[in-house]
Amino acid sequence: MLTHDELPIVHLVLNTDCNAWDLAPTSTSPGVCRFCYRERNKVSTDADTVRRAIDRLRSESEAHRCVFTGGDPVMPYDNHLEAALRHATEAGFETNLHTNGLLLSERFAGIRDHVTVYSLAVDGPDSRTADWFRGQGYFERFLSNVDFLAADQRRLAFNTFTTAVSVKELPRLALLIAEVSRRTEVEYWLISQYRPVGRASTRKAGIYGFGRRDFVRAVDNLHADINDMTIYAQPTRAPEDPYPFRVWVLADGTVTADLGSVAAPRNAVLGNLLVDGFEPLVRRAFALREQTHREGTA
Repeated sequence: MLTHDELPIVHLVLNTDCNAWDLAPTSTSPGVCRFCYRERNKVSTDADTVRRAIDRLRSESEAHRCVFTGGDPVMPYDNHLEAALRHATEAGFETNLHTNGLLLSERFAGIRDHVTVYSLAVDGPDSRTADWFRGQGYFERFLSNVDFLAADQRRLAFNTFTTAVSVKELPRLALLIAEVSRRTEVEYWLISQYRPVGRASTRKAGIYGFGRRDFVRAVDNLHADINDMTIYAQPTRAPEDPYPFRVWVLADGTVTADLGSVAAPRNAVLGNLLVDGFEPLVRRAFALREQTHREGTA
C-alpha cells in the first residue's frame, strides 16, 4: 500500500472540459483563461465505474484527500459528481472541489454534505482584474459564491493566477481573502505564475512571463497581511525546477502522472487501475520520474 508520505493526495478527473469560455472576454483581455488550454472531454464513464475507482484508491493507498478537478468538475451535465463525492466521503477521504464556481450554486444542494474544501479561482481583487482573466461577470459570481459558502460556514481555499500587471494587485487581494477568513475558515491560498508545460507560446510568455524573483518576492510579502494562513507559491517552471509529484486518475480508471518534463505535451498514461491496480502504476510512475530526472540532468 502507498503510504501517506508517498502519496498524501490523489486527483480525480471526472471530465476534462470546462465552461470557462461561456463568459465573454473583457475588451482588454486576450481571451478568457488564456493561461490554460482547451481540451475536448475525453472521459467516458458511469457512476459504478467511478465508485470502483475510488474503492481501489482507498484500498491501495493511505492518501487522506481526493481532489476533484478537471477541466471543471461542476459542469451543466451529469458527470457523476454527486455520486463520486458521496462515495469518496463514505470511503474516508477528505474531498477538495476545484472549480471556477460558475455553476456552483445550481449543484450545491447535491454536493454540500460531501465537500471538505471548496477551492475557488480568483485572480484579482476587483472585476477589472479578475474579469480580465475569466470573463465578464466572473468577479461578481465569485463574490456571490463566497457569500453563500461563508454564510453556510463551508471551508474555502483560493487559487490565483498572475501576470506582470496583476501580481501588483496581490496585496489588495490578500486583504479581500483575509476578510473572508474572518467569516469562515480558509485553508490555503495557491498563487501561480505561468507554467508552460508542453504548450508554451511566445504570446503567452509575453503576457505572463515576468521574472521568477519578482513573483517570489511578491508572494513572500503577503504573509504579514494573511497572518497564519498557508500560502502555496508556484513560480514559472524551468527544466531544472523541482515539481511536486502528482498522480491523476480519470473517472474511467485511467492513471496518468506528471513525470517532470516541461517538454512533455501531456501527462504520461500509465494504465488503468481497475485492470492493473493502483499501487503498481504509481510505483512505475516513481521509477519513470526518476529516470526522466536523471536524463534531464545528465
